[in-house]
Amino acid sequence: MTQPLSRVRQKGQSATEFLVALPVLLMLCLGLIQFGLLYQAKSTVNYAALMAAREGAVNNGSKSAMLTGFSRGLSPLFAHSSGLATQQAALLSAQIEARNPGITQLRVLNPTPAAMSDFGRSQYYAGKSVTEIPNDTLMYRNSTPGGSSGMSIQDANLLKISVTYCYELYVPFINHVIFSLVNGISNVYSTGTASGGLGLPVKMNACYAYSSLSGSLRIPLEAESIVRMQTPYRGG
Repeated sequence: MTQPLSRVRQKGQSATEFLVALPVLLMLCLGLIQFGLLYQAKSTVNYAALMAAREGAVNNGSKSAMLTGFSRGLSPLFAHSSGLATQQAALLSAQIEARNPGITQLRVLNPTPAAMSDFGRSQYYAGKSVTEIPNDTLMYRNSTPGGSSGMSIQDANLLKISVTYCYELYVPFINHVIFSLVNGISNVYSTGTASGGLGLPVKMNACYAYSSLSGSLRIPLEAESIVRMQTPYRGG
C-alpha cells in the first residue's frame, strides 16, 4: 500500500530542514567545547601567573625562576590522564611552552627601572656585590617616594608581573573561526597555514606571528599577578 503523496512530501521537508539545521547545531556544539576549554585554559594561566610571581618573590625576581614557576602552574593543561609518567610528560611540555618566547611573554611591571634606580643598593648586604632593593624591616623604613619612580621602597618591594600565553585552539573548524575573529581576518579558510592566504589580519596580536610560522592556531591569554617580595629584588 503506497503512502499518501502529502506524507511523502512532509518526510522530504523534514530531511531538508535537518540538513539546513545540522551545520548550525554542529557549530554550536563545537563552540561550546572550545569555549569550555578556553575557560579552563584561562583559569590555568591565571594560576600559573600566580605561581610565577611566587617563585620570583623568593628568588630575587629572577625571570628564569618565574618561568619555571609558570611552567609548573601550566602543566595541568597537558596532563590528560593520571600517573607519574603523565605528570612528568605534562611538566616537560609546559616547560617547553613556557621557555619559548614566541608562546610565552613574561614582563615585570613592578619594580620598575626607576624604582631600581631610586632604591637599588650595591654591597648593602654582607657578601653580596649585586645591586638589589633592600627587603628587610620595611615597616620601619622611610616611606618617602623616590625622585625617579614616585613610589616608596615599600611599593618597590611589590612584584607585579604580566604574562601573555599563546593558547592553541584544538577543536576543528571552530578554531579557525575564533582565530579569525580575534585577528580580524575576513577569510576564515585562509588561517592556520604557514604560507598564509587571502585573508589579511587587521588587528593581529602577539600570537599571530608564531601561529603563521608553526601552522597552529593560537590566541593570547593574559594574566597578571602581584605578590610582596620575600627576598631583595635584583631582576634579570
